[in-house]
Amino acid sequence: MGKLIDEAVAHFSSREIRTIEVPEWSVKLYAKRLSLEDKSRWAKRADGDATDYLVYACIFGLQDENGEQVFTLEDKVKLKKSVDPEIVTRLGNFALALDAESEEEREKNS
Repeated sequence: MGKLIDEAVAHFSSREIRTIEVPEWSVKLYAKRLSLEDKSRWAKRADGDATDYLVYACIFGLQDENGEQVFTLEDKVKLKKSVDPEIVTRLGNFALALDAESEEEREKNS
């Protein structure tokens, strides 16, 4: 067997892009693969504010079908003040993969 780190890197590289339907907005969004470095950068930027951390997850972690960011830093205030907080929370948690395993993963492990 090769080095464990090589196996770990290969596993991360092979992970599929996850999708989420947002019926309230009639859109499907995609979550990019996040590294610990990504999450660390957002946590530093959020400076201990859990809401900001979720908003940064939406801004930097969500993409459209072409791999383009769907939100920008200019959208931060609107995401915090003018968008349904339940949807922002759902999308932030989805981007961060804080939700339970995907349905497919749950079925495999049953």
